[in-house]
Amino acid sequence: MDHHEANSGLKRDSDMPIVTSLTRERLRLLAMLLALTIGIMLVTQLWWEPLTEASLATAGRGVLFMLLSLGLMGTRRLSVGLTALLCSVSVPGLLAVNDPAQLSDGLEIMTLLLCAGLLLAPAVNAQQEI
Repeated sequence: MDHHEANSGLKRDSDMPIVTSLTRERLRLLAMLLALTIGIMLVTQLWWEPLTEASLATAGRGVLFMLLSLGLMGTRRLSVGLTALLCSVSVPGLLAVNDPAQLSDGLEIMTLLLCAGLLLAPAVNAQQEI
């Protein structure tokens, strides 16, 4: 029975981080694409709306999203946390009754949930992957 237990797949703990690492990498790339899309959408609003302080601030947020998307291509958690923080700005706007929701707000909520999941997931050591 000991031999059967040893070969029955109980060694999945050593195989698990490889799948988790690959999944984490794909989720980071998805977050990067979402952040880049949000940034482009926020900056292109300059061509659709009159130039005001609010539209320039929105475009500035778009530039920050584009810069954070570059950081999401890496492996550090700082860019994930900063992206989640920047996405959390849109949460109060969705609760407002007078403000119509935009597509970028929905993408920011999706990105916020994705980044929060990435931050709460346990870290994978490089030595465990080998």
